[in-house]
Amino acid sequence: TGWGPKHAFPALDLARMAVLHPDAASSKRKVYWEEVLRGALDTCLGLGDGAATEVAVPMLTMRLVANSFKGGIGAAGAAGSLMDKILECANACAPSNNKNVRLSVATAVLNASSYMHASSTPISSSSAILILDVVGTIVGCGKYEPEPIVRSLVALGTTLLISGSGAEVQRVAKERGIGSMVQGVMSSDHGNMSKAVANEILLILS
Repeated sequence: TGWGPKHAFPALDLARMAVLHPDAASSKRKVYWEEVLRGALDTCLGLGDGAATEVAVPMLTMRLVANSFKGGIGAAGAAGSLMDKILECANACAPSNNKNVRLSVATAVLNASSYMHASSTPISSSSAILILDVVGTIVGCGKYEPEPIVRSLVALGTTLLISGSGAEVQRVAKERGIGSMVQGVMSSDHGNMSKAVANEILLILS
C-alpha cells in the first residue's frame, strides 16, 4: 500500500480478482482486506483531480470495491466499514472521461447500495445520502452510457428503500430535487430500461 499510482495498478488488478476467492475473502481476513481497500482508496484519492482523468488506478480501485461487496464475509465487511471513503472515492472518479471507469463506478455504487439494503445492522442515513451525491454526479456530468445509468438508478432506488434510513434519504432526495433529475433521465436517450427504473424511483418519491 506504500506504492505510488504508477506501480500500484498491477497489485490492484490481482487484488480485485483475489477478493472473489472464498478463502481469501473469509471472515478471518476482514482486517487484511480493510488494509488493502484503504490503501487502494488512499492511492486513488491521492490522485486529486486525476481521479477523473486517470484510467488504471480509478478503474481497478472501483472494480476492487465492487468485487469486495460481492465477495465473502470478510471482504464485504471490510468494504462496509469503509463505506463513506468508498463513496467519496466513487464521487471523485464519477466524472471520468473513460467509459470503463464510468462503468466501474456505477457497478461499485450499485453493489454498495445492495450491501446497505441487505445489511442486518442499521445503516446511517449520512452514508446512504452519499449515494445521492454520487448518482447526482453521474447523471449531472452527462457522460454516462445507458448501462451504467441503469445501474446508477437502481442504486438510487435501492438506497431509497433501505430499512431504517430510507425515509430520511427520501426526505433529502426530495429537498435536493432528485425527482427532477430522474425525470431528466426519462426524457433522455438512455433506453427503455432506464426509463422504467426512473419511473419506479419517481413512484417511491411521490
